[in-house]
Amino acid sequence: MDEASFTAVRSDIDHIASLRTNITAKFNINWRRVQYADLRKPLYSGLAAMLKIDTYYRYRDRPQSVSDQARYWANSYTVNYWRNAVEVYRRVSTAVDASKSSFHV
Repeated sequence: MDEASFTAVRSDIDHIASLRTNITAKFNINWRRVQYADLRKPLYSGLAAMLKIDTYYRYRDRPQSVSDQARYWANSYTVNYWRNAVEVYRRVSTAVDASKSSFHV
């Protein structure tokens, strides 16, 4: 996520304010104090991504198919746009699904 997107998800838009309250309650993270460098922590990065998705898709349909999710990810989260990002995403998600179905406890 670029810094401008991060700044946007730290804004005082009403729906982000309520999500910030939930983040504090569930994760004990004061989102107002989170800095861009904190996104190196996977949980913080995931929360920032969730806030960005929630903001962008507030009044739109969220992508459901793997291809649509890959396109959104490639356009929204990759700093250096990969020409084949959608294909990479598809292959990784297929591999993850395959490993889940072959894993037995």
